[in-house]
Amino acid sequence: MTGRILTAPIQAGRLTLTVWHEDLPMERCLTYATRQNPRRLYLFVSKVLGKHWPVRPSVMRDIHVRLAVKIADLPGPVLVVGMAETATALGRGVAEEAAARTGRDDVLYLQTTRCRLSRPLAFAFDECHSHAPDHAVYLPEPELQPLFRAARSLVLVDDEISTGRTLVELARAYLHFNPRLEQIALASIANWLDEGRRRELALLLGRPLRFPALVEGGVQFEPDPDFPPPALPVVHAAADRAYDGMVADPARTGVRAGRWRPAVESAFPWNRGRGSLPDCPLAIIGTGEYTYTPFRLALALEEAGYDVRFQSTTRSPILVGDAIASRREFPDPYGDGIPNYLYNLDPHRLPVVLYEHPAMSAAHVLPGLLGGLAFAVEESCRAS
Repeated sequence: MTGRILTAPIQAGRLTLTVWHEDLPMERCLTYATRQNPRRLYLFVSKVLGKHWPVRPSVMRDIHVRLAVKIADLPGPVLVVGMAETATALGRGVAEEAAARTGRDDVLYLQTTRCRLSRPLAFAFDECHSHAPDHAVYLPEPELQPLFRAARSLVLVDDEISTGRTLVELARAYLHFNPRLEQIALASIANWLDEGRRRELALLLGRPLRFPALVEGGVQFEPDPDFPPPALPVVHAAADRAYDGMVADPARTGVRAGRWRPAVESAFPWNRGRGSLPDCPLAIIGTGEYTYTPFRLALALEEAGYDVRFQSTTRSPILVGDAIASRREFPDPYGDGIPNYLYNLDPHRLPVVLYEHPAMSAAHVLPGLLGGLAFAVEESCRAS
């Protein structure tokens, strides 16, 4: 395929991109950085994902809608799976918009997770280039298992697809549960697979395979031979640690999409006897895998007239430079010994960190480090 060719120098070398399809200009969707990971040195930093780059919540929702339109006609039931941790808000946003805008009631959303829970595991798999490779997918609650086991279409959502290996592993694991699956879609903001690789993946899965994306092209990376390979951060994680007492997000065990109720003002935790938010520019911050509910609260604040940007903390170690103007490092809110990071925080905005469980908002150091506020939001939103 032909397309426009772009070059992007980063600290670790040079990226050459051939872009042959753009729903939106690629420059509006992503930029570039250098990973602190010798297994893969470059990183596409999304400008519309709400992870490493602050973004207006309404822009995030537009991305969700654009991808949802591309999968809304798939035969149901439809199982949508978002990849932890980067694509959990994206994945659920696509599922919610696909269901809500078509009136469908047969869309089940699940996310992969790195949290170990005391409940039945459906399957687990690895992500080869990741610094934290273990993904788990848990069986949904009993009332949702018919949708899980009988889906006719599977949609796997990630921010970008470079080889497709991880998504194919997930799809093949799911096929053991449901060999009657008819179609698969690998949805992303950016897809860098060429036609040969796409045909290869379709043959591996033995199913019709779609690749809905907003940007499509090819990528080549030429490493700088003088760039010293960065060392991965030192991690002291406890093996087989259970997270049951610290998680509240139902997306890890399945939600029927399309039933999210817009967060009304009375549901906001800061309006439950703790005073209202100040009328100043806000940085609403999700934590790790926990991003969709914080995003929806940020969106509600934007719609109420606040000046809001949304982003999230992450386990992904990225070097300062290129698209990364600043980096804050702090302990993981789940207490698992893995360093966490917050990138590109606007110093002129009040940080508001949103956690899924009260134990984290009470004990975590990040709000104090940032001079901001902290709230636990999942239970109050689900009760609203």
